[in-house]
Amino acid sequence: MPDEPKVYEVLNKESLNPLILTCEHASAIIPSSYHNLGVKEDLLDTHIARDKGCKELTAKLSEKLNCTAFIAGYSRLFIDYNRRENEDSLILSESDKVLIPGNLNLTDKERQFRIENYHRPYYTAILQKIKALQQQGITPKIFSIHGFTPQLRGGNYRPWHAGVLYVKENPLALELLNGLKRYSELKTDANVPYDLRQYNTGASAICGEDIGLQNAVIEIRDTEFDDISRGADKWTNILADILEK
Repeated sequence: MPDEPKVYEVLNKESLNPLILTCEHASAIIPSSYHNLGVKEDLLDTHIARDKGCKELTAKLSEKLNCTAFIAGYSRLFIDYNRRENEDSLILSESDKVLIPGNLNLTDKERQFRIENYHRPYYTAILQKIKALQQQGITPKIFSIHGFTPQLRGGNYRPWHAGVLYVKENPLALELLNGLKRYSELKTDANVPYDLRQYNTGASAICGEDIGLQNAVIEIRDTEFDDISRGADKWTNILADILEK
């Protein structure tokens, strides 16, 4: 049996670039002892398990900008790294109308086990990186990379190529939003397809907004990654062009 992946991966750990990338829904992996939580194998290759292409994009952008990136190692079905510890949606019993049998009737002990061994170490590492940069006199910025499906089951079609999410307007979020709007072929807007002002959760909120750092989330429609390599290259160039300016 192959070794289990790491709880999270860190790229360019020693970089002094103030920009910190995070990717909470990078992986569809579930620890082997959980037997895919009873979910059919083919569903692990869909949006309910991970954000297609975002891991590859985060890695390429980290390399191009020489900035630190944190990449979550396990599926959002096992534990959602993009939630706060006390949220009900941290561990879902259903996702886009698909039951997750292994999360049904979850005990408090099992919930706490996943938090302490998977979720909390990820955030501890990001916060340690923030502190290390601050000790060097550098003020970090938090940029989280996510993807969305064009249409949830029974939901409305989402026409955007990308959205920039934030709780409060801040320079990083506005630079990204205004930069994307310069690409006339892309349909983009603020706080779509999700409004972070309502949810106030995830890495950009916990590691950025909560402690007064500039922060933003980009949500990219996952059809942009039907060819993952090509999509990652395209969006690396777009985002690097905006962020380098």
